[in-house]
Amino acid sequence: MHKPLTLLAATCLTLLAGCVTINVYFPAAAAEKAAQQIVGNVLGSATSSAPASSNPAPASSAPGSASSSGGGGSLGAAVLDFIIPPAAAAEPNLEISTPGIQAIEARMKANFEQNLEPLLKAGVIGFTADGNVAVRDLNAASLPQRAGVSQAVASANRERADLYAAIASANGHPEWEPKIRAVFAQTWIQKARPGWYYRDSSGAWRRK
Repeated sequence: MHKPLTLLAATCLTLLAGCVTINVYFPAAAAEKAAQQIVGNVLGSATSSAPASSNPAPASSAPGSASSSGGGGSLGAAVLDFIIPPAAAAEPNLEISTPGIQAIEARMKANFEQNLEPLLKAGVIGFTADGNVAVRDLNAASLPQRAGVSQAVASANRERADLYAAIASANGHPEWEPKIRAVFAQTWIQKARPGWYYRDSSGAWRRK
């Protein structure tokens, strides 16, 4: 009588020991959602629409599977629900509403509207595969524009670096910064308007 309960308790303790690592995994879907929101806000409503990601629902347990183990399965499930509530086990959203992140986002939007948008339209600059912007063809800029291109690009890249680091830090995982950058890099390119340029991972410039 006591042996099955002892084994169940040992199993639950083992699972509990492993549970401490559950939420350290990078929440990719949440990062994509955050990137879609922020990039969409910065670039405005005229951006290319992004395809909705499809996340298949997890398969439910077969009916009667818990009762087939003589009640042990139900007890184990109850213990695990106590240890890991369903809401905690689900992938979390990323925190992107801190004052610091919102301030960076506002600066990015202003810089885009005042400086980057005309340069993107003219093909002077483009998005890059590492989440930045870069000069593609300075000769495509008008004479009045040329003097400010380097400064606009440098400012935009500082803002991006600040944003990726701020999101990682706000969520308690500064080590996530490279992964957040990678997700945003894809999203900038995905939401680029037709006619804008982007540089792929091979270094080649392509036009949307």
